[in-house]
Amino acid sequence: MKKILFTVTFLLFGFLSASAQTKITFYSNQTNKLEAKSGSDAEITSGESVTLGTIQSATGGTEPYSYSWNDGNSDFSSESNPLVSPEETTTYTLLVTDNNTCTTTDTITISISVTGIPNFTEDELQVYPNPTTDRFTVDYREKNCTISLFDKNGKLMWSRPLYGKATFSAPHTPGIYLLKVNASGKESVRRIVISK
Repeated sequence: MKKILFTVTFLLFGFLSASAQTKITFYSNQTNKLEAKSGSDAEITSGESVTLGTIQSATGGTEPYSYSWNDGNSDFSSESNPLVSPEETTTYTLLVTDNNTCTTTDTITISISVTGIPNFTEDELQVYPNPTTDRFTVDYREKNCTISLFDKNGKLMWSRPLYGKATFSAPHTPGIYLLKVNASGKESVRRIVISK
């Protein structure tokens, strides 16, 4: 805690050229700046959990602290280090309030990784044309699988069964998408580029 000295000098002018000077000194206690520490951005696999915050999720200011975590939709925790299992990429905001009702915020983004074990050969699984503008075809030689399309943030757009070969409409928004294919204990992720 720092002490800051303020000195104020008043000059008083009176009648008959008389003058007086008064000096007033006072101190103000200033604490260290209040900081929220939500932690470092991270990437997890769907179904995994992660703890938000750091060992000290708040520093500075005046203890004790209160915490409020928001997931973009609502406040969901008043713990300093809540455990979360997001189903899609989510940015969390930590609001810290100290004993003097000073507040500060910090954010952390938890991304969902859409990865798998790429053990399909090019002969077993084909996705074409790629890049595409309006439609793409998925051709799986074994005739029975589930395919799921994810956006670049890992959000599931759709999931459906595939029986051999099918053509699908491309998303309307240009960008990079991930197509995840599951079949007979095999899993693969293919990148699809949509351009308009």
